[in-house]
Parts: sequence; structure tokens; C-alpha cells
Amino acid sequence: MLKIAIKQVEQELFGSIKEPQRQLFSRKWWYGRLMREVLKSSHFKTQMFRFVDVFPSLNRKADIPVFIKEYFGEDKATLRLLTEGVGLLPSALTSIFVTKQMKEMSRLFIIGEDTSTALPILKKMRKNKVGFTLDLLGEAVLSETEAERYQEKYLQLIKDLSEAANGWPDEVCIDQDDRGAIPKVNISIKVSALDSLIHAAAWDNSKARIKAKLRPILSAAIKAAVFINIDMEQYVYKSLVLEAFKELIEESEFRQYPHFGIVIQAYLQDAMKDLQKLVACKHLGSLTIRLVKGAYWDHELLFAEQRNWPCPVYRNKAETDQNFNSCANFILKSYPYLRLAVASHNTQSIAAAVHLAHVHRVPQKALEIQMLYGMSEAFQSALIQKDLRFREYCPMGKAVPGMAYLVRRLLENTSNESFLRQQSSVQDNSDNNSNGPRRNILRNSRSSNRCLQFKNIGVLDFAILENRKKFQNAIEEWEKCLAIEVPIIVNGETKWSDKKYQRENPSKLDQLIANISLASEEDCERAVRIAKSSLTIWSQKKLEERSQLLLHIADSLEKKRYSLAALQVLEVGKSWESADADVCEAIDFCRYYAMEIIRIASPHLTDKVLGEESYALWRARGVAVVIAPWNFPLAILTGMVSACLVTGNTLCIKPAEQSSVTAYELMKILLKCGVPKNVVHFLPGLGEVAGAYLAGHKDISLVAFTGSKEVGHCILNKALPLHGASSLKKCVVEMGGKNAIIVDDSADLDLAVEGVMESAFGFQGQKCSACSRVFVADSIHKRFTERLIWMVDSMPFGDAKKPESRIGPVIDKPAMEKIRKYIDLGKKTARMLTKEKDIQNAYFISPTIFTDVPEDSPLLWEEIFGPVLVLHTFKDLDEAVELANASEFALTGGFYSRSPSRIRYVRENFLVGNLYINRSCTGAIVKRHPFGGFKMSGLGSKAGGPDYLKQFMNPIVITENTVRRGGFSPHLV
Repeated sequence: MLKIAIKQVEQELFGSIKEPQRQLFSRKWWYGRLMREVLKSSHFKTQMFRFVDVFPSLNRKADIPVFIKEYFGEDKATLRLLTEGVGLLPSALTSIFVTKQMKEMSRLFIIGEDTSTALPILKKMRKNKVGFTLDLLGEAVLSETEAERYQEKYLQLIKDLSEAANGWPDEVCIDQDDRGAIPKVNISIKVSALDSLIHAAAWDNSKARIKAKLRPILSAAIKAAVFINIDMEQYVYKSLVLEAFKELIEESEFRQYPHFGIVIQAYLQDAMKDLQKLVACKHLGSLTIRLVKGAYWDHELLFAEQRNWPCPVYRNKAETDQNFNSCANFILKSYPYLRLAVASHNTQSIAAAVHLAHVHRVPQKALEIQMLYGMSEAFQSALIQKDLRFREYCPMGKAVPGMAYLVRRLLENTSNESFLRQQSSVQDNSDNNSNGPRRNILRNSRSSNRCLQFKNIGVLDFAILENRKKFQNAIEEWEKCLAIEVPIIVNGETKWSDKKYQRENPSKLDQLIANISLASEEDCERAVRIAKSSLTIWSQKKLEERSQLLLHIADSLEKKRYSLAALQVLEVGKSWESADADVCEAIDFCRYYAMEIIRIASPHLTDKVLGEESYALWRARGVAVVIAPWNFPLAILTGMVSACLVTGNTLCIKPAEQSSVTAYELMKILLKCGVPKNVVHFLPGLGEVAGAYLAGHKDISLVAFTGSKEVGHCILNKALPLHGASSLKKCVVEMGGKNAIIVDDSADLDLAVEGVMESAFGFQGQKCSACSRVFVADSIHKRFTERLIWMVDSMPFGDAKKPESRIGPVIDKPAMEKIRKYIDLGKKTARMLTKEKDIQNAYFISPTIFTDVPEDSPLLWEEIFGPVLVLHTFKDLDEAVELANASEFALTGGFYSRSPSRIRYVRENFLVGNLYINRSCTGAIVKRHPFGGFKMSGLGSKAGGPDYLKQFMNPIVITENTVRRGGFSPHLV
């Protein structure tokens, strides 16, 4: 019955529109032709929108025809369509024509560049009985400088529009609801534009910041009688924004104002719960809910998939439509406290809301229909004729930079089931969050993961209160038991040494984390002797037993993930997120190698030959020593240890002095999970004592090391002498990098600036994969540099245990002093772009950027391992690639570009172990990004990859003659 009633209302509202009154792009026939091609071909649609996205960055006219060919190839029909009216004339004419058409195209969806250009259009809309809500467009807000400018723009917009509105005549149909007069000025606000430091882990701090940024705007709106609507963006912001809004409108100044609203996205599975929270709000006025389907469906699906998080959106359109109607029903039942603004181009959804309003006896004037500016012409008159209040969502900003908005709108509305199709057939009742082709791709990837029996563990979602509480509690529990005594463990026996290494908290030097017993050469000798004697039994264990042991270790690590991550915050100064990611990587190593050993090392027939059987298999190398770094104190250590164990080697663990507590926790887990006490030995100590002795020991068959180039070379030299050795040592040596990111003039600057910031200054630049050189095209150098410096200046830094701290300490005093020497050199020989900050009682160094660096400067070529970045301009991509390759290292690299041909060139010519395109050059994930470099960056295969375990084993082939003397092999008979 409900469906029949809704269908009847739909016919009453839209039945008179037999055919579209005009095509969506009828103002310019060129756009109509383009859109018809878009609807016919998903490939053309993708390429068209990619071109629209990159177009604003094409500052040189000569680039436009080049990019047209890059995106659309040499197909003459397509080129003729794109250059209609100009044909294939010289590039200058093509550029002029396409630029003109693109600007015209953007004006269909963007109401004006500023208030002065928007006001005449707004007045015309009002005469046509169409209300508006204005949204400010612009670049992503990456810094507080940009955020403050946006706040000023919103305040100015309120002032300008409210003053203009004083002269507007009343239009009863849009300026009144069932209560009487409503504001003529309606403004939509994106919270992410007001604060660049929204951060889920720092929940309370972020919420306080959001409220502080919104208060002046809401106050100004009340004084000027302006309606303020809070937009919703990506899911990662949703709960934080909702909570801040709810608390804000309960404050005395705002508690009674009836003209506030917020967006609810019906494609979210928790949309109904959010509505219930709003109903429970103690706001005394009414709240308007703009109910939308949602604009980020693809993003949310991919974001959750990549992090192995539960998907927050409904996966198919029918569920979203049903939830939309359920939410509309709830809002209407909650009238008059909640008021419904239906934001949809879907005729069934609009009809359902109108019908449900009638069912719940909600006055029609209490209901509002909203559509996107430039996309509602087919339905405006029909809705207005039925005396429904109608409003358009109007973006305002510069036409060319606003292309990003245009692309998103078009991508939403040209899915397989789309509003643009509806322009050709009004009876097509589909909407913009359809089952796109990507859904099938994602399903296939999940099936593939299940077949391989491995899936990366998801990092913690700190938007969840329970996760934040558990992490904070874990930090507090560790602080109660400081200072920790770390022993030497050989053959399961605990030993305390008189010689100790005292490890302080790098964020708080008066807090002692641990007293670490230092292993002597005698301790190392005993450990090697016992490990050697236990090798035969351990190496002959069944593969399946060792594999299961690794899975057990992984489960134990997962149970202790909060504790292990919290420890790293205190011991090495990692942020909450990076500490948790380190634990996740350790778990992934165990589970991945547990699966890989069965695939790799199980005996398999090399070939089928009559009369002979040859089997290939792998066997342990012998006694191994693992020498681990402090920067990934659990992940890298666990990766090397688990590789040794699962391949049948016995081993000695020599952790970094600075992270020995984390290593001790791993050792305890290994023994508790059942690793025999004579198989693994724990030898904390100084590198020049314990590390050097173990690396050079004649009975050590394998050295697994991750650390600096200098120490790596020492280890290789130690491993070379053969006197008394029973075998050649295998060295798996992962060393440093002098990693470069190249940013060309077609790059998405929002993405590039944020990616360079993350790559260069994440964990204070103390990653071997960190970006230390960025090569930027000279045409965008000024803007890129300006935005990067603003972002660096905005980053709060302080004690790592405070989740709002985005920049923490460097590891220790020697590291701090070494980094400062480079900074002092840079001050003398280059130009420093950033300001120095200082924090007492901690090992803090401000993120530092230099430019105009001499080409022979150590700043450009030597690994610094700290927050120091060199910025260098280039005119030619060949030059940038040549400079990037000139380093003695070859670990990671990055490239930001939207040019397919340049991306191909860089893929072929940028020589690094891990090359990242249009993303940060740090954050490798087990299996997904096998990690490791060459040249002076390493020796061996990639960690977390399919060949890594082979380095820890000797390849064996066993061949047997199966032909009996004087007869035939049984299988030949």
C-alpha cells in the first residue's frame, strides 16, 4: 500500500513532465553532446572527469591539447567532439576554445566567484521562487592559516548577504514556513574548512577546536538572522562534527535559535542512531535536518576496505533508498522539533517524503525540497507549482579551481544509475549512490584475500570511544610501573647485568622508562653455543608446526596491541596512530610468513621425467642473529624474528638500546607461546659490543639487520672473515634512504602538500622511507612552498602521549645533536623557510625546510634521519629524475602528477625499491607493499613480500633414480 501511495504522489508531482523540457546542458549544445558520450561509455566518462579534474592546473595553453590527447588518445571522433567548432586546428585555438568551454561548464554548477557575481543570480532565483543555500568552494584546508581565512570568508559572507537581503522583497513561498517568516539567507558550512587539525585520536581537543571555530559564525548568524547548516563530509569526521554541533547548540547563546541545521547521510548505516541523538539534544528551538543519500560512497567503501574496517555505508542502492525513507519518516514523526529538508534528485524519495509528511500531519510548508544548483531545472517548476518550498544548493568560488567540486558532482551523478540518465528519462528513479562497477572489483579482491588465507589487520579507529579509552588506559598502566628492569635471557634464564643502559622518555627526560642490562661477549658466546646445539631438532620440526606457532604469536600480539602500542609512545615517542600501526605490522608479518612458509618450503617436484624424481625444498641456514632498529621497534624486529623462526633457524636477538623494553615484551610473548627456550635468546646490549661480536661470530650463519648505512657496512665487514667459519654468512641488510618526491605542475596540490608533509615529518622524519628531498616544478613552486610552510607551522608538537601532538621528539640526544649539525650547516649555506621552536626537557627538533641548497651540500645527499627537508625546483622532468637517482640510496620515491605519459616515464626511470604515485612514500603494508631497496639501501629481498623467507633458508634439490637395475620402475609398468 505504501509503495502504491508513493507512486501516486510521484505521478501527481512529476507526471506532467513527459519529456525533459530541455537537456541538462541545453545552455550549450556542446555540453549536451559531451554528456551523451559520457552516458554511453564508462571509459569516456572516467577520462572526461579526469581531464576536468586536471584542467585547472594547466596554466600553459600548450598543455591543454597535449592532455586532451593523453586522456582521450588519437581517436578523431573524440577529439572532434572535444574541440567542436575548432576541429583539429593549431593548439593555440584549441586551448582557447576548451578553456572557454570549461569555464562555461563550471558556471553551470558554480553560482559565482564571489558575492558580487553571485547576488544577481540569487535575486533571479528568488524571483523564480527558488531559495538558496550558499557553499564556499576552495582548496582543501591543510593549515591553520587557510582555516582562519575560511572563517573570515564565512563571517564576511554572512555580513554581505544579510545586508543585501534587507533590500529583497518577500517571497512568501520560500521565505515562510508553517511558523511564519524564515531567514532569506541560508549558508552551508563545511567544518573541515574551519580547522586543519581535526584528529579523531585527539577527540576532546578537536571537538573543543571545532566549537571555538563555529561560535563566532553562529553568533553572527543569530545577529543577522541567517540560517546556518552544517554539512557532512567524509565519515571520518562525522561523529566528531555531530557531537560538537550537538553540544554547541545546547549552549545558552544558541539554545533557542530555531534556524540551525545539519546534514544526515542516509547511505550511512548509523544514520538513524545519529537522528536519535539529535532528538535527545537539549536545544530549545527546532533543528532542520537536510537528509541526503551521500556524496562519498566510493571513497567510504575504498577507505574502509584499505584499512580493513567495517564498511560504514550500505553497499547497494535499495538499502540506501529504504534507509532514506526510514530516516525521513523518523524526522517527520519528530516534528516540530525536527524539520525535514529532502535533498535528493530522486523522484521516489521526494514523493515518499511528501506522502509521509501527509501521513504524520506535518504541514506541507514545514517540508523543504533541495537540489543541486544547475541540476534541478527539469523539476523546479513542477515542485513550485505544487506549492512545495524549493531550495538550491549553490557552490560559490572561482570557476577554474572549483572544478574539483564539479568533478565530484558529476561523478556522483553519472554512476551506472544516475540523475543525468534521469534527464533523458524522468521515469528513471535511480539516484547517485548506485552500485558502481568498483563494487564488483572490491568483492573480487576480498575473495582473493580469502583464498590466500591472509588479510591485513585493521588499524584502530580512534573515532570509537572505546578505542581511545583503552589506549589512554594502557599508557597510564605503563606509567605506573616505570622504571622497568630489562634482563638478558639466555636459554630461558634471566640475568641482570651490573652494566646498565638507562632509557628515558624522549618526550619527558625526567621520566625513566627502563634500566637495561647490557649483554657481554660472554653472554653472546653462551647464547650462540646453545642456539647451535639446538639447531637440528628445531630445524626438523614440521613446517606446519612452526607455521602454527607464528599464528599463535600473532594472536598474542593482537591481544596485547593496546599495551604494546602505548609502550612505544613512551619509549620511542611515536604518536598513537603510528604506534598502533607498528603493532599491526608485526601481527601481519607473523600471519603472512606463517602462510608463506607452507607455500614456499613444502617439497615440490621440479619436473616430470620418467625414471627420476627430483624434489626442491628449503632448509634452515643455521644460527641467526637479528639486529633490530628502534624506529619500528616491534614491527621490524618481529618481522626478522618470525622469518628466522618459521624457516627453522635458531637465533639471538640484539635489539636497539633505545627500544629494548618493546623487544623484551616480544621475547616474553615468544617464550609464552611455546618457542623453545634454547631456540631464541635475548641479548640487549650496545651495538659496538654485543652487535659486533655476534655479527662476526664464526658460528653465525645469517645476520638479519635493519639500520643505518654505517652500521650495515660494519656488519658486512664483520661477516666477511672466513677463518674458522663453517659456512659463508648470509646477510639480509636493510639500510637507509635519501628519498625524493617529485611534484610536477599537473599535480593535485592538496594531495601533494599533504603527502609531502606526511612523508617528510611523520614520526619526525625518523623512517628509512621518509622523504628528505622534494623536487617541485618551478611553475608551482611558490604556491606549493607557501602551503607546505603554512601546514608545518600549524602542526602542534609536544609530548607524544598527548594525542593532539602531531610532531613528537626525536629518539635521543646523539640523534638530536647530529640533526642540529645539519640544520646549522643549512643556516650557513642555504635558505631556511621554517621557524625554529623549542621545548625544554625533551629531544625536540622543529620540522625544518631548506631551499636554495648548493648541489654539493650534504643536506642534499646524506641521510639525516630527522625532520629536515630540502626543497629544490626543476624546469624539466628529466632533470628532476636525474637528481633523484643521483643519490647513493635507492629505497623509496614518490611522484605527484596527473599526466599519464609523465607517470609512465617516472615508472620506467625513477630507480627506487618502492615507488609511490600520488600518495606518500611511507607506510608500506605487509604483502600489499613488499618493502626494500637496492644500491646503498639494502642487500636482500623485500620484507613482507613473497621471496623474503627464501633468504633465511638454503635451497636443496634431492634427486632419486627410480629405475630398478635390470627392470623397470613400477610406475612404468
